[in-house]
Amino acid sequence: MQVKQVINHRQIAWLTSGVIMTGAVVSLPQQLAVVAKNDAWLSQLLPVMYTVLVAYVFERLIRAYPGKNIFEILIETRGRVAGSLLNGILLLFFLLILLRDIKGVGHFLHLSLLSETPLEIILLVFVVVLQYFGRSSMEVAARVNEMYFPMFFILSFSMYFILSNEYDLRRLEPIMDSKFVALLLSNWMSGGLYGDIFVFGAFLHAISQSRLFFSAVKHGATMAGFGIMLILIIQLGVMGYLITSRLNYPVYVLVEQIHLTDFLDRVEVMLFSIWFPAFAIKVVITYLTLLIGIGTLTRREDYTYCNGPFGWFVLILSITTFQHINDVNNFIGFVLPVLVPLIQWPMLLLLFLSARQKAGKRAGSNQGSHPLLKKYRRYTRLWWICFAICTISLLIGSFIEPFYGGWGRVFGAVYFFGFLAAFIFSYLELQSLNHIMERAKSIARRA
Repeated sequence: MQVKQVINHRQIAWLTSGVIMTGAVVSLPQQLAVVAKNDAWLSQLLPVMYTVLVAYVFERLIRAYPGKNIFEILIETRGRVAGSLLNGILLLFFLLILLRDIKGVGHFLHLSLLSETPLEIILLVFVVVLQYFGRSSMEVAARVNEMYFPMFFILSFSMYFILSNEYDLRRLEPIMDSKFVALLLSNWMSGGLYGDIFVFGAFLHAISQSRLFFSAVKHGATMAGFGIMLILIIQLGVMGYLITSRLNYPVYVLVEQIHLTDFLDRVEVMLFSIWFPAFAIKVVITYLTLLIGIGTLTRREDYTYCNGPFGWFVLILSITTFQHINDVNNFIGFVLPVLVPLIQWPMLLLLFLSARQKAGKRAGSNQGSHPLLKKYRRYTRLWWICFAICTISLLIGSFIEPFYGGWGRVFGAVYFFGFLAAFIFSYLELQSLNHIMERAKSIARRA
């Protein structure tokens, strides 16, 4: 591709989790609380499975078309005319995602932290940041993300202990009392934001090990799903679903409830100063995706040539679109869940069929008889078993709880710890596979 880029498995996992989680924790809880009420935290199962499906198709593409991104693959497999049309649809989808994120963070900063600053100035500064990163590559964004997202994820975990004096488990009850349709709808709504994972298609040329990419994305998606679920549990346990459903930014109000000492005020400013850079990298990834797509369509080797004018074009669009925060929330809760299956599902099918027809062997598939190979396969099976347990507990619990009160707690606990176990096993799977790949590389160098 135009610029040689290399990102490792750890960076892929962090980026996957950051792309999904940083935007969801701010904008998603309100819509989920409206639909699923107390059971809003049970809304991450199907979206994680969908992300794994996307990662599997992308893995097949990496093996079948090494060194090419999704835009180039569509042109090669569908021809210049049809491929350009499909690429245009993808670019419009990514542009909507970019405008959603830019205007969403603009409204958030203007209404919460920078109330005296005009919204246009906030958008201008944010677009200038995008243009700065637009001159670089994904490697730079991946390294910056490694600095901020781990801290954000750790803070998400520590929120439960920081807000322990405000937390009441009874606000979550009755657990699994919502109708199965409501649980299914909440998973469907969450899937709209998980569709952002499609931006990784623009960076398939930067991946050298397809199987490692699949395990990294699976771990990142599981990490994001568990992190969002945990924040929703804390949100509902502290404020309840009724208050959560009436706030535009329930997580921000949740952070405002933190009272560490009498003299330490405005803790939310410090916490969101860690969240904002991680979220900005998510937007940078989408922006780079658009630049790469435009470069592919215009047959230009250097995709940074349109960075300047395209940035100002995005600024104008961001000012004129999504005039109110409710427009952003409605787009996330009701439009995205329709656009994702409408655009991504047929494209995934086309790409999968193309990769299946393409002859080629997976690079690095000769893993020998390394002892970690058995562990890797065991962790993979355990991950699927954990998600099967979560699915079964959700199905049984949602049908039994309305008739036999109290069973929702049992199946809710099974669901939570099953998700936690899946998160742990996905990490162990990724580490085992990485050690196998490193061992294979060392043997190849000695040979």
